[in-house]
Amino acid sequence: MSILAIPPAVIVIVILSLFYGSLAHLWKGKTWRDLGFLILFALLGFTIGQVIGMVLQLDVLKMGQVHLVEGTIFAWLVMLAFMGLKG
Repeated sequence: MSILAIPPAVIVIVILSLFYGSLAHLWKGKTWRDLGFLILFALLGFTIGQVIGMVLQLDVLKMGQVHLVEGTIFAWLVMLAFMGLKG
């Protein structure tokens, strides 16, 4: 295994976060800055959901090591909180 090898779970999380952030930007975003923040917050939320899924050992819907349901829920919660605070 080389130093530059990235685990597949990380790649899936990043791709889903990019998708969710872009989708939220299409829905409510106005500027390029919003897009960046929404992607960042989607990644943060998905990571929080992933950690919660791992700690609680939830197996609702998993793709390999990725907790899809928990990650998706928390990604959207964090993005909605950002959009709500932004106004």
